[in-house]
Amino acid sequence: MTQSTTRAQRPWAVIWVASLTAGFLTSGMQGIVPAIPAIRDHFGLDNFEIGLIAGVYLLPGVFSAFAAGVLTQRIGARKVVVAGLVIFGLGGGLLLFAHDLPTLLAVRFVQGIVFGALLSVTVGIIGSVVPSGPAAHRGQSRRIVAMAASEALFPVAGGFLLALAWYAPFGLQLFTLPLAVVAWFVLPDIRNSKSAKGADVPAESVWKAPAIVGVQILAAARFIFKFSVLTYTPVLAVDQVGMSAALLGQLIGVSSALAAITALLSERLASRLRSSEMILACMLLIAISLVLFGLADSVWMVAIGLLIYGIQDGVYGVAHNVLVNEMAPAGSRMAYVGLTGTVRNIGKFVSPLVFGAATLALPISTTFLVFAGAGLLGAGVAQNVARSQRRLESGPADGAGNSRIGMP
Repeated sequence: MTQSTTRAQRPWAVIWVASLTAGFLTSGMQGIVPAIPAIRDHFGLDNFEIGLIAGVYLLPGVFSAFAAGVLTQRIGARKVVVAGLVIFGLGGGLLLFAHDLPTLLAVRFVQGIVFGALLSVTVGIIGSVVPSGPAAHRGQSRRIVAMAASEALFPVAGGFLLALAWYAPFGLQLFTLPLAVVAWFVLPDIRNSKSAKGADVPAESVWKAPAIVGVQILAAARFIFKFSVLTYTPVLAVDQVGMSAALLGQLIGVSSALAAITALLSERLASRLRSSEMILACMLLIAISLVLFGLADSVWMVAIGLLIYGIQDGVYGVAHNVLVNEMAPAGSRMAYVGLTGTVRNIGKFVSPLVFGAATLALPISTTFLVFAGAGLLGAGVAQNVARSQRRLESGPADGAGNSRIGMP
């Protein structure tokens, strides 16, 4: 009991461990990006087969996030995170010695299960110590920034290690092993939510959560728009307005940097706006950026669209993480967060497919305009979720004296 209480009194240590966990797990993709051509050449793969290296890693996240949320409620967040970090790190270590393709694909699949699971679990861990308000936005922004920094640094480190051997970048995944030790001593054994008096709150079904459909639509929408922009804006920029690849890369980098900055600044917005209201504003900015892409007849229109998109993306990421924790049913936070993680992963997976299918019937520019219309529909969904939040905030407190929104 004393150990658990001590951990609960160190919320910012918990937030940083959760944030570093999410950041270190990006080594599974970002750290090996420079090695993909070398992996292809070593195994004699064609361009379709090299997609298996990424596919077997990303696909398990479609189902592992929700499963991890349910498991966390049964055995606690600390055990799930520590076990996941150990499995992930040992997988990277194994690939330093086992160099056959079946082993590579099998390890990538297992690591992908961990990746999809722990990314969502870390959102719930942060939400358990700072569930709502400016503090929640501050905590979730640390996670976003840790991931952004890792996504920038791991490709550089992987490039240096590639000079040693094609498999050397997998060694970056060993960083999760010492982090697992730290996590064991820092993370609380989060299972059910607690009332203000410290008693366990009975678990409620995630399917009875308020505005669950709207919250999940907003979860998928962020990644449907994001991966469509990342995949097809370069095609439009180069083919239709003649943007150079160098300038395009610079603009995407600046857009990502803006996302990291606005993620940090979202805490200030939280004193004026609900998380759902922030997402409403972000949806409108997404629609504006997509209209600029669809109507682009110059490099500047694409550039402005990318910058607007980056500005909203950081706020959207933090605000939705906070929203999920605010709307999670009592006693079922981790399962609800896991469900949301699964929906997000589905959004990532189907995004290029949906946009690509639309381009079979429409030009890319027109498809962007259609997606802009979808952004306006998303703004309507966010408005409905905001109404639900307002009703919950004005509703009666629970039996322990807690209001429904922000109950830890």
